[in-house]
This record gives sequence, C-alpha cells and structure tokens, in this order.
Amino acid sequence: MDALATVLLRRAGAVALPAPAARPQQPSPDPAGPDAASPDDRGNEADGDGWVVAFEADLATRGWLLEPALRRRFARLDPGTRLRWADWIAAVADESTGADRDHVPLFRNFPDTPENPGRLYVERLLVHLFQHRAAPCILCGTVGQVRPLDPCAHAVCTVCFDPAQYSACPVCGSRLAAGDAYLPVVAPHGAAASLPAVQLRRLHLEADPGACAVRLRDGLVARAAALSEHDREDLRTLVAGTAPGRLDWLPDVVPARETLACVIAWALHAAALEPSYPAVLAGAVTRWSTATDVARTLWAYSGGDPGLVVPRRTTDPHGPNEGWRPVHEPRVTVPIPRVRAVPRALRRAVLGFIDGLDCATAAEDVARHPVVWKRIAERLHPFEHAAGHPDAAVVFAALRGTRAAPDSPLGRAMGAAHLSRPDRIVLEQHAGGTVSVRVRTFAALVEEAVAGGDAAAAARLLTERPGDLWRRIDHLLRLTGDDPGPLARVLDAAARTTPRVSPAVLAAAAAALTGRDATAPAAPAAVAAEAVIEVAAEAAAGISQQVAAVPAEQVGGLGSALRRALGLRRPDAPPARNRPRPPLPGPAPGTPRRTFFPKGDVVRTWTEPEHRGPLPADAIARIRSTVDAELAGRAAALDGFDVAVLDAGLARVPAPARERAGSQQLAGWPRGSLRALGDAPILRLFLHWVDAAEHRVDLDLSCAFYRDDWTSRGHCDYTHLRFHGSAAVHSGDLTSAPSPLGATEFLDLDRAALRQAGVAWAVPVVLSYNDVPFEALDAAFAGLSLPQTRREPFTAARVLQRFTLRGDAKSMAPFVLNVDTGEAMWIDASLSARGYGHNVGQRGPRLGRMAADLWEHFAAGNRPTLLDLAAWHAAGRAERVVVANADGTCTAVPAGAPHEIVAAVRATSGGGTATAQTGARTFACAADPDRLAAIAGTDVAEGSAALLVDGTPPPPWTPVTGADLLAALTPPV
Repeated sequence: MDALATVLLRRAGAVALPAPAARPQQPSPDPAGPDAASPDDRGNEADGDGWVVAFEADLATRGWLLEPALRRRFARLDPGTRLRWADWIAAVADESTGADRDHVPLFRNFPDTPENPGRLYVERLLVHLFQHRAAPCILCGTVGQVRPLDPCAHAVCTVCFDPAQYSACPVCGSRLAAGDAYLPVVAPHGAAASLPAVQLRRLHLEADPGACAVRLRDGLVARAAALSEHDREDLRTLVAGTAPGRLDWLPDVVPARETLACVIAWALHAAALEPSYPAVLAGAVTRWSTATDVARTLWAYSGGDPGLVVPRRTTDPHGPNEGWRPVHEPRVTVPIPRVRAVPRALRRAVLGFIDGLDCATAAEDVARHPVVWKRIAERLHPFEHAAGHPDAAVVFAALRGTRAAPDSPLGRAMGAAHLSRPDRIVLEQHAGGTVSVRVRTFAALVEEAVAGGDAAAAARLLTERPGDLWRRIDHLLRLTGDDPGPLARVLDAAARTTPRVSPAVLAAAAAALTGRDATAPAAPAAVAAEAVIEVAAEAAAGISQQVAAVPAEQVGGLGSALRRALGLRRPDAPPARNRPRPPLPGPAPGTPRRTFFPKGDVVRTWTEPEHRGPLPADAIARIRSTVDAELAGRAAALDGFDVAVLDAGLARVPAPARERAGSQQLAGWPRGSLRALGDAPILRLFLHWVDAAEHRVDLDLSCAFYRDDWTSRGHCDYTHLRFHGSAAVHSGDLTSAPSPLGATEFLDLDRAALRQAGVAWAVPVVLSYNDVPFEALDAAFAGLSLPQTRREPFTAARVLQRFTLRGDAKSMAPFVLNVDTGEAMWIDASLSARGYGHNVGQRGPRLGRMAADLWEHFAAGNRPTLLDLAAWHAAGRAERVVVANADGTCTAVPAGAPHEIVAAVRATSGGGTATAQTGARTFACAADPDRLAAIAGTDVAEGSAALLVDGTPPPPWTPVTGADLLAALTPPV
C-alpha cells in the first residue's frame, strides 16, 4: 500500500478496502447495503468467514479489532487481495508497537541474568586481557574450546560462556557476524499465551479515503501549536496525496507559522517545473507577514527545521571522559542544513517582500536568527540588488555589520533608512569615511520602560505586540507594585488585546498565575547557596583545567600523586573513575523555584530559586475571567451540543504544549500528564536501535532510583545488572547493533520489591554511551510494556507506550514513576551531555534533580489542563454542563455567564445527582473509553464528540483531540 494509506490507518484507523470483484450476473439491489452478501457471493463469503475469524484473532494479539462493515468486506474479497491487505495491516500494527523488530537481548534467558554480575565482569576482563586463541581457557583450563569471534576477535571459551545463553560477544557485547560459528541456531520463542491487550483500537471501513485524507490534512493545518517532526511528515504525505503543488486549499488563517512555512516549501518544490509555479509563488508572498516567515520557508525548503532551531556544535576534544573514546570512532554531530540554490524568481520575490516591510522591524526579526539568515543571504545576494531593493539591503547590512561608502548604493540606502526611522535605525560613522547601521529593537524600548519602573508605558508599547504582552503579564503585574493606577492600565491593556492573541498563549499566561497570590520567595540562604555553588563549580573547572594542563615532568612524583588524589588529569589522560563531583547547580528539591523550558528540538530544563513576590488576588481573578470569557466566547461560534459531560480527573492532564519537541509515541500522552499503570506486577522497559551506516552506536537502557527526598538510592544498568536481587533486572549490555537484527535491551521493574528496597521514585533513561546523537541513528525506539509474567516474551498487545528517540540529544528520560502509587508522569525530557561514556552512574544526580523539578512543576497546577480546554468549549457550546467527579457522583453546573461556568467547572469537588442526557448530541471528555461509557453512556446522537486521553471512542462518537479543540479557538483574521 502507499504512504497515504498508511497514514490513514495509523492516524484514523481507516482502511479503504477495494470493492469485491464484479460477478457476471448482478443481483437486484439489496436494502441491507453494498456490503451485504448477495446470493452469488455467498460461496466466497462462506470461505472468507473462517479466514476473517483467524485474521481477527491474529490482530487481537496486537490490540486491534475490526468493525462489522470492515469484517464483511474482508470476507467478500478474493483470497489474494484479502491476504495482501491483511499483511499490510498487520505490518503497520507491528510497527506501531515495535513488534516488527526481532528483540534479542544479550542474555537469551532474560530475566535470568547472572546472579553475580561482579564475578562475570572480572571473568570478562580477564579474558579480554589475557586469553589467547591458541591457549587453554584461563578460567577453566579446557583445551580446544577457545574460539575467536568475528568481528571483535575476542577469544572465548564455549564451556565458560555457553553460546546458547548469549546472542553477542560475551566479553564486549558487540553483535557477531552472521556466519560466526560461536552462535548456535536457537529455536525462536514459542507462541505467547493469549493475554488481554493493554488497549484496543478499532479499524473501520473507509468509503471515501480522499475525504478522510483531506479531513486529517486540514486538522493538522488548523492546529495552533507547531507540529512535531512525525506530524510534519504525515502532513507532507497528506498534502502530496491531496493537493500537490497548490496553496489554494489553505484556510485564510494558518495558526502555526511553522506549519505554513512547511506547506509553502513543499508547494514550491512540487511546482518547480510546472506552469503553476508563478501562482504558487504569488500565493506564498501573500501569506508571508514577517521576515521570520520567509526564513522558515527557505529553511524548510532546504530541509531544515521550520522552527529555525540550529543543531548545537559540541565537538570539544577535551570534554568529560574523552580519553575513553576509541581512536577509530569519530565525533558525530548533527550537521547544519545547507541552503539550497534559490531560483531567480523566488530570490526576487523574497527580496521584494523584505523590501516592502518596515526596515527596523525586519532588521529586528532577522537579528533573532543570525545563523540562519547569514546562510540564506549567501543565496539571496542582497547587496547586488541594493539599488532595486534598498531596504532589504539595509536589513542584511545591519545583520552582518557591513560597512559601505556613503556615496555607494548601499551607503545611500543606509542613510535613507536612518532618515526614515531615526528612533530605531542608528547610522554610525567609521574611520576611513565608511558607514554602517545598527537597530534599536522593540524589546530594547520595552526594557527601557521596565528599567524605569513604568509599567503603564511598557504595557502601552506591548499593545503593539499582544502576544508579547500576555507572555509578560506576570512581569507587568509585578512591576505595578501597590499603585492602583498602573495596575488598572495593565489590566485594561490585557483586556483590549485579548481578541488578537492565540489560545495557547492566553491559556498558558492565565494558568501560570495559579497560586501566585501565595508565592513565597526562596529563603536568602538558599539563593546565596545557589550563587556559591555556581561560582565554586566555575572555579573548580578553571583550576582543574589549569592544573591538568601542567605536564607530569614539571610537577614530579609528588605533584602527580596530588593531582591523582584531587581527581585532576590531563585532557588526553584516562578519567578517574571516582572523581569527586562539584555540588549540583540549581535549587534543591523542596526549595521554592521556577522551571524554564528553553527553545530547542528536544525538551531541556533549567531552574532557579523563586525570587518573585505574590500578586494581588483580585488581579489574578480578573485575568483568569478575561481569558475564560474570551475563549468561551470563541467556542460559542462553533457547532453547539445539547449537553457536555466533563471528567473532573482531566484536571490532572495538561493540555498539549511544546508538541514540536516531543517524541513520536503510541499512547499520545501529553507532557506532564499522570498515568496510572494499574496493578501489573512487572513493568518492562525496552530499547531497540540499529547502527547508522557509517558508525557504531552504543545505546544504554538504565533506571535511577531515589528515596522520598530525591537522594540517590542506586541504579540498574549495564554495570549493575541487578538491583536488590530482582527488584530491577537488566538484560545485558549490547555495544553494537548492525542491521538487520539491531540490538535490544530490556529492564524489568518489580514495584513491590522496589518499595521494600526503600525506593520512592524510579526514573528510566536512555543514554548514548558513545556520544552519537539520536538524530544520527537509522532507527531507535523505546517503550514500556506490562507483561503478566517475567517469562513472557515481547508481546505487542501488552505494549503500553512506544516512543522514538529523536533530536540532537544523547539522553532521554521518558517518565517518572512514583513507586508507591504506581503513577507515571510523562516528561519526555533530555539532559545536556558532553564528552564520552555517558552512563546513569555519572548522570544520576542531575537526572534526579530534573525529574524532581518536572514533577513539582507539573503537579503545581500552573499549566492549562484538558479540563480547562473542555470547560471553555462546554461553556460556549453546550446548553447544559455536567461534571463527573472521582467519587462517582455527577454535578450539574449552574447556568450563567461563560466565565462563571468555567470557574464552576474548576471548583467542582464532588456531590450531586445529575445524569447524562440519553439520545442527546453530547460533548464529552474522559480518560479512556470505559470512563466515557460510565459518565456519558452509550446512547448518544450522531454528531456527538468525545475527547479521550487513552484510546478511541466507539461509534457514533466523533473523536477529537486536545490539539483540535485548542485550534478551534484560534481568533479570526
């Protein structure tokens, strides 16, 4: 099947099976419908019924089910056609969970890994150092059983290292060549016992795949937030299958500028040699509004990230543990894309567009992304066209600091720009009679007002950029102090600009004020300690570098001994195993602190102590009611419902945010959401990857354990195959993953045993040991399954979550597990990493600090939730609103103004005897299909819509996502 059919199946569960082959004699029309069996088809259907039963049983092991119409259509197809479609569906199902790969760990009998990993390590080390292929085994003395392995050349005794127990070299963990005689032919695992699927998904027959593709395409384009890498690829497939080389299908407003840039770039490529190219180019120019829009388009046109995130250059030869890097292993980095050759017509259009913008504003926009624009400028040649596009030339001159003679075309353009905007464009004179320009940015003007303590002036400036005003609303409220005059002007500016702000910005700004009336700054001692730690860390690093740089012959034997005792070494010397670490920067868990998420292709965090004081409660209430009224009012313009039934438990599930930096995942959990993992006795983590074509990749699956106060309790990884007996068990370290087998590592967690060992928190992490970024891998994914017994092999139906490893990162922590409650918080975050030999033993303290920060950050309730999102839609679209509480009761929300209804939904805590309205057009939101049936029933009218965190609602519900609901609140032009 083609890529479009695969996207429809993955995203919508839609299968566009062909119609059965026509019969010579057509029966009379049957009122039962086109998929009802005709008399001439009964023989074929009778043959197909048994086949469909077997196919359904096979799909059930993957957690997929067929709806009746699809089942009937399969039964009526000829055997060859049905088999091709069945193989394709099964392949897509396997790929979604990772079952399309062979999962063979180092120890074939996992989880029965060695009981004494320390002894095994010593034996492996002795073999590595002293064993010769022609000598008897140095461990057991057996003669003739030592064999060299291919390609690592380790000499291994088949008596001491039973080949039936290993799938790779027992010494170094590298995969062996296919023809190596050491590895025996091992029978595959028998069929797994039939176990209930963790989650079920229904597949339906799609009569109009084109309309389905258009619906999915338009839904992605309408999203308010930037798309993830996986969503962008799906959108590209959908656009190529429905409207290649065209822009006339786009809506008037595309909320996400990155999405618009991608669509334009794809259309320019598709129409490059077509007569429609001028029309596409003209459409692109009409949809650009800023210089950054142009940069996003040209960067995406060249294969770059439309978010203009440039890969980080981390090639420090003196990074931590670089002495361990083998000489034949290069440092791998993610390359910065090269800007493609720009056609002449596109170059003229870009320069003409920039020339038509306000010169100061365009120069400010260009300065935000200097690396990208300098590379783009190499293709645009703006100074060659200074006479025809003078303002565009000035914009790039400000970016590069270009100097020119005053009487040259560029110099005259600089002078004219200065005369037109003397407040923003500054003309500077240089020796030799040349001139240049620099730009006073809008942010500088705002900061001048802030530095002067003039909140009203800052708010007045920011009304020109409403999004920036709402992003800084907390700062503006703090700046007003106790003066009611500036406070009133700030609140008035916020209210006036609300209709022009995106729903994501409004929701985030309002939610961030939760609890701000009770904010307590960190104690001065904690702030001072933080400053001391940072200074000490910098000083220690500087001293270490200076002392380590002194050659050994200059310090003598005593100096060398002191250097070893202090953990100092030369940059090219092997690292000390137990070098003392400086204190961790950042406030400790429990300290009032703030967590920030810098922009990037993956999520990273940093924290600082809380310095802010509390805000007035009435100002917070006014801001929240303003946002609630605005967003509920936007929802009122959409189709209405008879009743809305909202699950109060969704107050613990954050609304989608930063999707562009998220991993592709099976379950679709929002970052920061809490998921109950049930009573499964064992949690099994799995990791699979395949080496890149040019280099070896060594990934490691690990898990760090912490006490209640987030102090370290230990870890389980390739160096510690067991933690407290069987509380955590690792499957062994594979150090290479050649195609096609790749490499798989497992790690089992026994919650009961972990509790007995004093573990309160468990944080799994995937680390790239040899410092290869995930983006450079051909294939890499990890996940979580819930096996019912430890002996059970990998089973697709028991996979709860599967996610890809992506981005310019060398680590990824998917979730934080509360061992006591069995709740997991999805965080999908990365740690910065430099050097070589990354492992959880070194990164454990930082990993625990990041996990504690994120747990407390998301649990504090200062992020918009799915309940907020559902409440805005319910208040604006439903005639009656019911809240389903955790205690099993349902509360009817009193009628009132939209913002009052939203506030009442948030305040509902339990009690009430309200019921859902049967047969009504219903809007519902719940955690999963079972909860949906419990709170809203099954008797609903056509056109009812349901939002679920896990799973898909059954017919006649129309499934919607949080991203869909947020996109529907985008303001009109």
